[in-house]
Amino acid sequence: MHAILNSFSRDVTRLFDRYFKEFKLTTPFVELLIHLHQEGKLPQKELSERMNLAPSTITRFINKLQKRGLVEKKMNGRMAYITLADHGKHLVPTLIQAYKKAEETLQNKLGEKFVHTTEQLLMHGSEQLKRSR
Repeated sequence: MHAILNSFSRDVTRLFDRYFKEFKLTTPFVELLIHLHQEGKLPQKELSERMNLAPSTITRFINKLQKRGLVEKKMNGRMAYITLADHGKHLVPTLIQAYKKAEETLQNKLGEKFVHTTEQLLMHGSEQLKRSR
């Protein structure tokens, strides 16, 4: 079962990544930028939790996005807050459009009912696994 889930995840990621190739970004980077767009600013720790990624991975993502001028990192005591830089604020609406096109393509290929049902099942399964830790 793990192999099938892993394979499906990689296939979906490849489909989404094609929509961000021209921006030289992959889907997790785009999702991080979208979170910031929606919230304005987030503690780095919360980004890690929301995206279910290791803090070291989020640090690496933020460093790369900072170098590209897409995000800014500001310290408030020991807490690091991440915000969109001006370049990121201008780019994110275009990335959101590309993200929506990727979602539409996925639904067209697999069917809306399959995508919705799979999303619900995966969210439920993920919550159950988190509870049993």
